[in-house]
Amino acid sequence: MKHESSTIHNSLSEDTWQELRKKRFTASQIYKLMGTPRNKSEVLSETAKTFIYEKGAEILTNQRAEIYGRALDWGNEHEKQAYDAFDPFSTLATYYGGETYIFIEYGEFGGYSPDALGADFIVELKCPFNSGIHLRNFSIENASDLKSLHPEYYWQMQMGMIATACEVGYFVSFDPRMPDLHKRHIATIELEDVKDLIDERLHYAGQMLSNVIELS
Repeated sequence: MKHESSTIHNSLSEDTWQELRKKRFTASQIYKLMGTPRNKSEVLSETAKTFIYEKGAEILTNQRAEIYGRALDWGNEHEKQAYDAFDPFSTLATYYGGETYIFIEYGEFGGYSPDALGADFIVELKCPFNSGIHLRNFSIENASDLKSLHPEYYWQMQMGMIATACEVGYFVSFDPRMPDLHKRHIATIELEDVKDLIDERLHYAGQMLSNVIELS
């Protein structure tokens, strides 16, 4: 196991999972911190600052911004099918969907919840509501392709691999409406040299968040 050094919270209820995530910047949203600021003397972009203020507001009001939509529902409904398409015998990794949640702390300010976790790899499952996006995902073969097409997923997987001390992850795109040969696409995504950059953004974002909510 390569992810023993991280603090891993297993078998969580959704409420506990949300509480652990509340004051941390999670891998699924880390892309909001990764943009290049227009002011070269600063580390955080205006998008990053807006995200931090929104997170501060959620903490202070104890009101989490709810995300709704058919695309989100579709992804949740078909995620387990996507995992079964990746690992039909459930022997390669542990799937963390459904009613069981996992949260892996990363440093002081970060965190990650994999869709599935193997001994030395992570798995991120995507079920696009738009079938055209799914077909376009077939062009993804490596980390560079993923960053170009879906930078949000690129940063999610890079931070996920860092948090779990894995050097590889699998990006899975799945659409049950497609004919069999087009239902599933799997891309191998390798860890790139971005740890220092992610750590820098998390540090500055964490300090700003602490100032916003008067914890520093």
